[in-house]
Amino acid sequence: MKKTPRHALLVTLAIAAIGFVGNVAGAAPPPPAKNCPQFGWSEGLKSFLAPDFPFPTSDTKPVPTPDCNFHQWSWEAFVWATALLKDPASGDMVPRFMTLHTPAELLSTGVAAAEPKRLTLKLAARSETFLGSPGFTEGAGAIVEADGNMLVAQNGYPVYASVHMNQSYFDTAKKNLIATGGFQSQPADSNFDVGAAVFKATWLRLDAGQQPPAGTYTTQAQLPVLETKVIPGRVTIEPVDGKFVTATVALVGLHVVGLTDNHPEFLWGTFEHNLNSPATADNTFTPSATRKDPKSYTLYKGGTPFSQVNAAFKPPTLQLDETSQKITPVTNVVLENQTGGEDLTNGVGNIIAINGQAQSAVSAFPPPQSVFAHYNLIGTVWLAPNTYNLNSNQTNAVGSVNLANATAETFAQSPNNTPISGVINCFACHNPGSYTFQKLPPPKLPSRLIASSHVLAVGSPYEVPNSIWGDVSLLPSPLLPLLRSK
Repeated sequence: MKKTPRHALLVTLAIAAIGFVGNVAGAAPPPPAKNCPQFGWSEGLKSFLAPDFPFPTSDTKPVPTPDCNFHQWSWEAFVWATALLKDPASGDMVPRFMTLHTPAELLSTGVAAAEPKRLTLKLAARSETFLGSPGFTEGAGAIVEADGNMLVAQNGYPVYASVHMNQSYFDTAKKNLIATGGFQSQPADSNFDVGAAVFKATWLRLDAGQQPPAGTYTTQAQLPVLETKVIPGRVTIEPVDGKFVTATVALVGLHVVGLTDNHPEFLWGTFEHNLNSPATADNTFTPSATRKDPKSYTLYKGGTPFSQVNAAFKPPTLQLDETSQKITPVTNVVLENQTGGEDLTNGVGNIIAINGQAQSAVSAFPPPQSVFAHYNLIGTVWLAPNTYNLNSNQTNAVGSVNLANATAETFAQSPNNTPISGVINCFACHNPGSYTFQKLPPPKLPSRLIASSHVLAVGSPYEVPNSIWGDVSLLPSPLLPLLRSK
């Protein structure tokens, strides 16, 4: 029997898994580098499922490190994070990342030395007030994306986010919180340790009885009841303090972020469920009225012109129906750079080949663990080894230099919307100057290596507000004088 060449098999798997949307129909994807993925690599992925298996850090020990290693690391981190472990409290099998610490614990007393434990997943519970203020609470995530805009799914619910930290990351973050003065008192060159890891998940809320997208991981979560809040001068949609409902949510995206050997800037990888949206080949997306995809996806209605996706780069004002908790208008989403603009030789081919081999390996895991074979690595971004410094930003990026997750950075995918035109990736926001961007109070803070972490802003005025502007024109007329009084 004639054997199929190894790389041909990888390409076949990749095409089946990804679909390579945006390329000419039938065109073969570019080839990976020689020996990418590495021999026996995918067979080793099952090791990362063990409850006591360490978070991966050694992929980047060799210098120079092949491009392939970075994307292999992302899959290792993803398998580690999604390994289903038994929750001692409920007996349920839950992904490892859901057993880790959340921002809700950072400002609690007596938690720093404690081992993480499974907590009820509370989405978008972030406080609208600050530490020490009446009514202050803190949750696992937010109803808005990092740029302050909201992704509204096709069923009218916002896409929620949650943040999860391993013990190393949590302990260091707790010592460096802005709200407690830790950030301001530490040396500029202090940073996280090798092995520190943080994960950001995005979740699709389902209607009662609604079938989840095929191949998604689902769980129960507490979701905040939203309200339209009117005060003189503004109207917002935001959570009601302390009021939640329980609903089923489906995992649609996951950032995997870890500090590895020789990379104090962290490696930044991101995954999406393979039915989320259309995806266009790197650097080919245009907001064209004539370009569209006939197929419907979880976050895209078939036939929607690309001129109307991702809010056409201008997120609309939104209106909440408080009875149904639905928001209009919905957002149609397209992933603009299918592999994050991977710009190294064979980079695109490496990601496609690694996805194909990893998905084949994960699909062979016993169910329900095998469900995570339905997620794609979009790409990984990093800096040259040991070059991270107080001036580092997105222009220093290597790998997937235009990396974005369509469920977490929906409206920030275009490099033309950034201060440095032509470049957009994780380091645009996660860099030593993260708290120097303010144009209004609070005052700018000095650059620090550790400022790449945004959880340091928990409970402080530097945190992204967990609310979104509503549409003033759609408010009942008796409320309009309140808004016009300032």
